[in-house]
Amino acid sequence: MHEQGMQQHEMFMTEMWDKLTDDQKTTLMKRMLDGKIMMKEGMIKHFQYKIETLKMVKKMLDEC
Repeated sequence: MHEQGMQQHEMFMTEMWDKLTDDQKTTLMKRMLDGKIMMKEGMIKHFQYKIETLKMVKKMLDEC
């Protein structure tokens, strides 16, 4: 996104944020945090899968 587009986006987000009630802001912040948590959990599951695969390959090579 170029600089002007980023500025417009920031202005829009600020304007939108100002119009929200405190309860809406709290709900939105919780959803944003939940999204980050889900993303990190997904990354952890992906790395666990990779680790299991590497251990399986190592075991296979040790048996040769």
